[in-house]
Amino acid sequence: MKYKKYYDLIEEQAAIYDKTQNCNIGQTWKYHLFPVIQNAIMLAEKYGADRDVVEVGAIFHDYANLLDFANSDNHHILGAELAEGVLLQDGFSQEFIDRVKSCIQNHRASVVREKFTIEEICVADADALSHLDNVVELICWRAYLGKDIQECNDFVKNKIKKSYAKMSKETQELTKDKYESIMKVLL
Repeated sequence: MKYKKYYDLIEEQAAIYDKTQNCNIGQTWKYHLFPVIQNAIMLAEKYGADRDVVEVGAIFHDYANLLDFANSDNHHILGAELAEGVLLQDGFSQEFIDRVKSCIQNHRASVVREKFTIEEICVADADALSHLDNVVELICWRAYLGKDIQECNDFVKNKIKKSYAKMSKETQELTKDKYESIMKVLL
């Protein structure tokens, strides 16, 4: 695995994060972070994007959240800065780092920013896809926080709608059946 060092860093930080959130250790990695990376690589191959930029951007896309969830509102900005520090230390070119940072900065559904490269689209779409792939985990997370059934349903329905809406037209077409099936199940 080319970026094993970074996979290990994020998986270890996710385990620490899970402890602070009283989650089962490994839950954040298994149900969000690793699926984002897998989806990003799949989309990079499908759309002809630079796989290295996409993979590293996906690995670090939520890094700032893992370090401190209080960073949630600006984790896309802080995460890009943190990734830059790690990548500079490991000798990556500034051009590569800037492309990775753009992927991280533009991945959020709740902060709509124009995506200028196919690599940015791959990471943003992969993040959204992970929500469609793990609806049950989203419901359980909200229930764990003490939300009632209707609040869980409403949150997840809104999250899925926003995630689907932020996807590129190409990825929406790929996931249209899954999206429509999920929306039929939610109240």
